[in-house]
Amino acid sequence: MASLRRVVFEGEMHAVFSPARHASAPEDHLASTRRPTAAEIESVRGLSSRFEAAELRPVSVIRAPSLDRTADPTGATRIWLAVECLQVTGSFKVRGALVAMSRLAPGKTVVAASAGNHGIGVACAAAILGVPAKVCVPASAPETKRQKIAGYGAEIVLVPSNRYDDAEAHAKELARAEGAMFLSPYDDHGVVLGNGVSLGLEIVEALGGVPEAVLAPFGGGGLATGLAWALAHEEDREEPPRRVWGVQSEASPAMALSLQEGAACLELAGDDTLAEGLEGGISLDAFDRARAAIAGVLVVREARIGAAMVHAERELGLVLEGSAAVVLVPPIHGLPPALAGGDVVCVLTGRNVDVSRLDNLRRRY
Repeated sequence: MASLRRVVFEGEMHAVFSPARHASAPEDHLASTRRPTAAEIESVRGLSSRFEAAELRPVSVIRAPSLDRTADPTGATRIWLAVECLQVTGSFKVRGALVAMSRLAPGKTVVAASAGNHGIGVACAAAILGVPAKVCVPASAPETKRQKIAGYGAEIVLVPSNRYDDAEAHAKELARAEGAMFLSPYDDHGVVLGNGVSLGLEIVEALGGVPEAVLAPFGGGGLATGLAWALAHEEDREEPPRRVWGVQSEASPAMALSLQEGAACLELAGDDTLAEGLEGGISLDAFDRARAAIAGVLVVREARIGAAMVHAERELGLVLEGSAAVVLVPPIHGLPPALAGGDVVCVLTGRNVDVSRLDNLRRRY
């Protein structure tokens, strides 16, 4: 980790990692992490009409001119906010849960691991679709997220560890023991389609075109990968440019480390982070899917995430959890040259944050 920090944090704010610096995975492995077909992408267009009982909200995309000036002093960049934090469950992850769980065979049960939002999405989808569900959460999962999971009727299994990777290992073992389906928040094709692709299609529709760049929180990579698939589909060219950039905290930069080393960082015992939804390692398949689709990853300082959460509330009127606020750090402190110019969309993914945490951050910042 020490060598990673010397490389990543040599700059004052963030580092940029691009997949183009690294060799591709073997073709036979990438075949198992294929892009979706055009028909699969179209199947998640207009997701709210497909699952009317869920009362999904199509994402609102709004201008943030106050961020234009800090993002790019030249005035060449227009910042937009995809306000998915207003989704019915408080985050985007209900989209993927609905798509994936609607494909289950009758009588099948689901076990999931989650730092919170995937679990809420699974619990909501389970209630709507009538699927029994258990959600394994680490001890560090915010109370507000645990309450929402329980409120939808799913069973919570509290794992005595603060690490997501431990919760996931427990959930996989539980699923094997009970003959249930383990529903990954990033390694399930339906989840990636529902979460990232459906959201990406809505962003393009709201803007009336494909933006020059999209900033998305990056944990397991499903959201950023799905967004990249959607934008490539909408451009309708053989080799569209890569436009989606993931954002991670310095406390748990698994994708950045993976790109640096050219191999998936399967487990990462990082530092404590406000962006608990992005904590942990990345699977081999998720890494290969992401590096075949995204433009790169930005790593931001942990202290600036809390400041961005307070900025969002005071200046933008939005309550954001840390895993969502990471994408505001680059425009607040200045975009790297690779991202400046044209329309840049920041995907604000969730609002499920404990009140006590926000109170502490307000006092600090």
